[in-house]
Amino acid sequence: MNQIQRLELLLTGKAFVGYRKLSPKWKEALPFYAFRCPKHGLVEDYPHGYHERLKCPECVKERAKK
Repeated sequence: MNQIQRLELLLTGKAFVGYRKLSPKWKEALPFYAFRCPKHGLVEDYPHGYHERLKCPECVKERAKK
């Protein structure tokens, strides 16, 4: 993470880290952001849903196991 991304993370709570395709079946790459999870620290994910919420992938995995 470069200095500009660190500043963006500090000021807005998230920092754009690039576009990625999670599967070859996907038509387009999605924007990924780094953000801090209170439980897992610095994580990366793409915006979900209409409100484009960022979800900690580790927290999602933990909830799925219950």
